[in-house]
Amino acid sequence: MPVSHDVRTDRHPLTAEGSVELAVLDRNGFDESRHLGAGVVVAADGTVLDRVGDPSASIWPRSTMKPFQALAIRAAGADFSDEELVLTTASHAGTAAHQALALHMLESFDHVEADLGCPPDMPFDRATGRTMTEPRRLAMNCSGKHAGMLAACRVNGWDEASYLDPSHSLQRRVRDVVEAYTGEVVDVVGTDGCGAPVFPLTLTGLARGIAGVTARSDSDSAALVDAVLDHPWAIDGVGRANTVAIERLGVLAKFGAEGVMVMGLPGGPAVAVKTLDGSQRAGTLAALTLLQRNGLVDEAGVADVMAATGEQVLGGGVPVGAVRAGSGLR
Repeated sequence: MPVSHDVRTDRHPLTAEGSVELAVLDRNGFDESRHLGAGVVVAADGTVLDRVGDPSASIWPRSTMKPFQALAIRAAGADFSDEELVLTTASHAGTAAHQALALHMLESFDHVEADLGCPPDMPFDRATGRTMTEPRRLAMNCSGKHAGMLAACRVNGWDEASYLDPSHSLQRRVRDVVEAYTGEVVDVVGTDGCGAPVFPLTLTGLARGIAGVTARSDSDSAALVDAVLDHPWAIDGVGRANTVAIERLGVLAKFGAEGVMVMGLPGGPAVAVKTLDGSQRAGTLAALTLLQRNGLVDEAGVADVMAATGEQVLGGGVPVGAVRAGSGLR
């Protein structure tokens, strides 16, 4: 595990003044929407290689914090198959396969769906949603993480009813992992959409944390990264952006709510991006563009991923525009 730099941060949020243009959507040759934000690329040792906007701004990492939570779960002694390990770090699409895997994780430690602390939800996957009559906890994109947290509690004899409390033994371990990997002191605690504690991090700290994970410097991070690369369907879903980026470029890709995106290459280099308006539209494009312009992924690979996953701009069902990298990335 990386050694903490014990950095205390003068926290400030990302602002318009601290942002650059990350992406532009044009319709029939006329620009319709622009997305501002910031991003940073770091080397395996945490050295900043590139930055756009204000990477010292603090953001809620949302689900990009899941790799750290997954490592805390694993270190606490909750053993899972490789695909189940991926699900502990996933924002999964809620397909039948994802839900079945989460259920197996629960049953392996004598838990049931009602034990999950995440709220019932409809899945990201629309086809699966059409087969459901009501939201359920297993379909919520964080159900694998919560199943893993419950397993860690069962293994250690920790109270399961309060496992989402920031003062709980498991959540204190998560905080320790976050601090160790990011090099930043956790001084604020929020509540993520799934109910789990979430900690604000600078974009630079988040990128350094992901670089530490993908550096694979210990057995737990190596196991997690290898599992994600071997089973990318589990972290997102077949045909979805994170899964496609992992399959085609060999990067660990992880989105978070409100326009957060991280990607890390095996060996350590990583990028973190935050879109100011919270849109997911710019995340994959901006992260891949920053990696490409630093020679970490190739142009053809980026174009391939974006062709497969980029948002279509349609008029009457026919393509009439596109989303392109903004001026801040040129």
